[in-house]
Amino acid sequence: MTAEESKLIQELKAENAELKESLRKQDEAMRRTMASYLTDEVLEEVLEKGKNVRIGGERRVVTMMFTDIRRSTQLSESMNATDFIKMLNHYLEEMIEIVNSWQGNILSFVGDAIVTVFGAPRPNEDAARDAVACAVAMQRRMPMVNAWNAAHGYPNLSMGIGIHTGEAILGNIGSQTRAKYDMIGRNVNLASRIEGFTGDDEILISTETLEAAGNQVILNPRGERWVRPKGIQTDILIHQVIGYGSRKIQTEEASTETPDMPGPEESFEWEDLDEGKLGGENG
Repeated sequence: MTAEESKLIQELKAENAELKESLRKQDEAMRRTMASYLTDEVLEEVLEKGKNVRIGGERRVVTMMFTDIRRSTQLSESMNATDFIKMLNHYLEEMIEIVNSWQGNILSFVGDAIVTVFGAPRPNEDAARDAVACAVAMQRRMPMVNAWNAAHGYPNLSMGIGIHTGEAILGNIGSQTRAKYDMIGRNVNLASRIEGFTGDDEILISTETLEAAGNQVILNPRGERWVRPKGIQTDILIHQVIGYGSRKIQTEEASTETPDMPGPEESFEWEDLDEGKLGGENG
């Protein structure tokens, strides 16, 4: 081997080492970015499949959750931009933590809105249950979020959550150079429309989600209503969720379980949903 050939080989080895190190850093950067809104289990699956990205998808029944901060446009216009982003990021950090604990997979942030799917890319037979429990945990976290806001001189936030269960097309959408795992279809649009009917601190779900979520969904008996979502040809029935799990109404004589709304003098407690755990028969 000549000196020139030996030098060439050394240069090729150096370039190969640099390429490996560059790929390692890219992989770490991707993990850091995606880990903020994907569970560890799903992150591994997505990264493994991402090594050979294929454009395409599949039809699957999933549960879709859309969240949105009420009056966020007015807040963004009235607040200092730096303060608004700081407040928004803190809110999102709290919500992402809960979504991850309930095996939800955040597909995108649209401004302050969070688009999440339960049951994809990895199937989950309890997707509807987890989505409803997740939504309750998110609403229960909001007082803590607003306490932080108050301590920093920021206004209170209120959030609406809409959930629907149905078939959607899921997969890598885009090109070979730029693709994104996403979902599309009529039911995705319907889930978004349901969220649009929510008021402050409200969770609304479709009948399909209610039927799939199990018997521990706690509804406001006066919270059902028929609506005609934009782009949908028929009226649909939506339900207002006020909890998930066994609520115990305490009285002087006995403690009983009831799904009814508590009166002003009654105390109640729900299962602790913040950590992604359920008690009772669904646990």
